[in-house]
Amino acid sequence: MSKEKNIEIQEKEQKVDGQTVSEFVMGNTSLGKIKADGKRFVVTYPSGEEFHTSNKATGVDALIREFHLHHS
Repeated sequence: MSKEKNIEIQEKEQKVDGQTVSEFVMGNTSLGKIKADGKRFVVTYPSGEEFHTSNKATGVDALIREFHLHHS
């Protein structure tokens, strides 16, 4: 039987150089950050690797997927 685990991810917004950056955290662990870059979004993983996407929701999905890939 599989157990379904619910996780809670919090979005913390902060201003960096006049630009809003959203950091996504689960407990004390950072999943990464997302910031707007014109019409696109820049997703930054905790490793420093960056990924560009056309919408914020896709960026959040990528952060969660990357976290589960390396922490399962």
